[in-house]
Amino acid sequence: MKLGIRTDFVNLPEVAALGCDYVEIPLNALAALPEGDFSDFVDYVEGNGIPVLACGDMLPDDLPITGPDVSATALHGYLKHALGRAQRLGVKVAALDGAKSRSVPLDGDFPFAWRQLGNFLRLLQGHARDAGIAVALEPLRKADCNLLNLVSEATLIAGLLQLENIAVAAHFGHMAMASEPLSALRKAAPLLKHVYIENALTRALPRPGDGEDYGRMLETLSDIDYGGGITLCGSITDTFIEDARTALQYIRQLGIR
Repeated sequence: MKLGIRTDFVNLPEVAALGCDYVEIPLNALAALPEGDFSDFVDYVEGNGIPVLACGDMLPDDLPITGPDVSATALHGYLKHALGRAQRLGVKVAALDGAKSRSVPLDGDFPFAWRQLGNFLRLLQGHARDAGIAVALEPLRKADCNLLNLVSEATLIAGLLQLENIAVAAHFGHMAMASEPLSALRKAAPLLKHVYIENALTRALPRPGDGEDYGRMLETLSDIDYGGGITLCGSITDTFIEDARTALQYIRQLGIR
């Protein structure tokens, strides 16, 4: 298992210097960079040997994948551009979160929204294949998004669609808030490609004594021979770098193998 940290562009140099196995950056922000700035960023990353192996925040908020305003043309254009840039950086996995992009109005057609999600994943598959990137479908908290909230749901839709580049992500904090048992990881094992660890209540980076038992998740991942990335994540604060250093040391002490 590889241990990474999710960060913004501003903190990237300091985070990379902490000695994590990789860093994870937001794909939508990467896609929004002007071409000249993106080229400079690629040169910087390559010149400093920074392993940008993962991306989160796949979609911009104004690009829906459910509802009446879905545009296949816009989605194709964005994904070709964004995943093409990720490929140039050497990204291997991108998490599909997109709370605003996939949320459904309370009076909306939920069965139709599920079909739209499936259609989007079929569309996404082609671009992910071309870029050589695995897309991990991330379940989100119900407070943030009302479509696809459980690892078991992500496993079901990915298993039914059987798309080569579409996999499953698991987020410790989201699982805890949904009271989803860690046995869901065992059931997802063949499709599980990415994992997040975050304090469930505070949404902060993990730290000793914060009330969470991260060791249980690590033990489960070891038991299923999980070999993907584990991204440590939390809100960006004034103490983010020190918090990231503490989180990295703590999770390593709990045992990564």
